[in-house]
This record gives sequence, structure tokens and C-alpha cells, in this order.
Amino acid sequence: MQYVVSMLSYMEQLIKASSESNVSILSAFRLANVPTSTYYRTVAGGDLRLSTAEKVMNAIRLHALQQTQINQ
Repeated sequence: MQYVVSMLSYMEQLIKASSESNVSILSAFRLANVPTSTYYRTVAGGDLRLSTAEKVMNAIRLHALQQTQINQ
């Protein structure tokens, strides 16, 4: 048996989280006050810093929490 193990990049993790939270990844960058140029550079194959990825992930989580509170 062969197992293929791969790590998700920061961007792949953000895309997955944003999809699960029903927010576009571009909107998540904007919510995090990260320049859209950083988003476009990352999409084009550039690197994303951990600190930037954390800001965007926090914005996604906050959006999801706010949506949960609105829907209750």
C-alpha cells in the first residue's frame, strides 16, 4: 500500500475555511484588512506569511461567528 501525505499550503487552508464559512476568500482578505495585492500575488503563486494567513483565518472565523449569531 502507498500513502500519499501532503500538507496544505496556507492559501489552501484559507480557501477551505472560507468555503466552509460561506465567505469568498477575497472578501476574507478584505475583512482582515490585508491588501488585495497580497491576495492576487498569492493566487499567482507567491508566498503567504504565517502572520498574514493568521489574520485572514481570524477574519474568516469572526465572520462565521457573526453569521451564527445572526441566524439564531
